[in-house]
Amino acid sequence: MKLSFLTFGLLAVSASSFAYNGQVDAGFTNFDHDSDIIDSNGQVNLHGTYYFNPVAIKGPLNEAAFLGHNSNVYADYNYNYADRKDISIPAGTVSRDVTSHHFSGGIEYYVEKFYLNAGFGFGQLEIEDKLATPIGTLSNTEKEDTYTYRAVAGYMPISNLLLAAGTVGYQSSNEDHDDNRLLLKAKYVAPIGAGQHLNLEADALLGNNDNLAIAADYYFNPAFSAGLAYEIADNGQEDTDYFTLRTKYFIQSNLAIGASAGFGDDMTVLNINGTFRF
Repeated sequence: MKLSFLTFGLLAVSASSFAYNGQVDAGFTNFDHDSDIIDSNGQVNLHGTYYFNPVAIKGPLNEAAFLGHNSNVYADYNYNYADRKDISIPAGTVSRDVTSHHFSGGIEYYVEKFYLNAGFGFGQLEIEDKLATPIGTLSNTEKEDTYTYRAVAGYMPISNLLLAAGTVGYQSSNEDHDDNRLLLKAKYVAPIGAGQHLNLEADALLGNNDNLAIAADYYFNPAFSAGLAYEIADNGQEDTDYFTLRTKYFIQSNLAIGASAGFGDDMTVLNINGTFRF
């Protein structure tokens, strides 16, 4: 018991003595489909944040910027890929590779009890079909330019509760894929004693396609958390849902590792990620 209190005390001292202006997050996600068509599917994500003022550690390390109302600018890069299994037909073997690159950036700003978040992104989707025959390979490539945006405004009735609403949109060179949706968001980080906290989140995207998500994370101490999330998506014809288990641990005040596992309709999603602060 004495060792436990000593360990917690050292964590608290270490956390309170560290402040940071920048953060880099990186992650890899693998999507394992229960399908005879998709061979491999994954995503690489990089996210960078610069805070206008140093972020002081108060409470959970993972929630420091939210609890401190630290305004920032951010940039994000996503690379997605999906490879279809080869299919044999009389003329030869058919394959398809799908890749996309997407860049985005924005600003998150706190003014007294008000919250603003605005961002814009652009990218390109590429679909390459190949037909391998005994006399050679035929290929066809289609490209689609994509643009995304978000504009969100919120209010914080108390310092650790955010209620927000806004719009998010997706535009592309293929107008059939355009989508604009209403965003509703709530986040609450509650202290529950002895250095422990509970994070509660709810998000809704409403439009031609609806997505609803709820999540909860329990912080055993400032450095370690474990949580659950549930998401359901409805495109008007059918709905899919899945559960996610997730955890994050700060090895030091400026370095963390995380992982999650999601299980749903015909798909398993595994993610590993890391965070570095400076």
